[in-house]
Amino acid sequence: MRYTLAYDSDCGPCTAFRRAVGFLDPGRRMRYVGLTEAEREGALDSIPAAKRRMSFHMISDDGGAVSGADALPALASQLPGGALASRAMLSSGTLRGLAAFAYGALARLHDSGACSA
Repeated sequence: MRYTLAYDSDCGPCTAFRRAVGFLDPGRRMRYVGLTEAEREGALDSIPAAKRRMSFHMISDDGGAVSGADALPALASQLPGGALASRAMLSSGTLRGLAAFAYGALARLHDSGACSA
């Protein structure tokens, strides 16, 4: 399944996150779009409007969407060798918690006003 990663393209830390993911995705398995474009395309319709600019989103070809820390397994599954990491996060509460903690630390940069959004 192919995913689109929607991110805040007006935010320095969010854009750095997208560049890092792009570096780890040399086969370009994912499509990358800014949140404004994703909203315009209707890709975020299943996400409440108040939550759309709070995190990144992984949107599947079938229109399903997951956001923030909950999207990390989907993100990992798209990266080379990431299927194992994805399964591990989905099956281990401890790994999922660690991933959520790490994501939360990065998300605080967005919440602290480091973004212009």
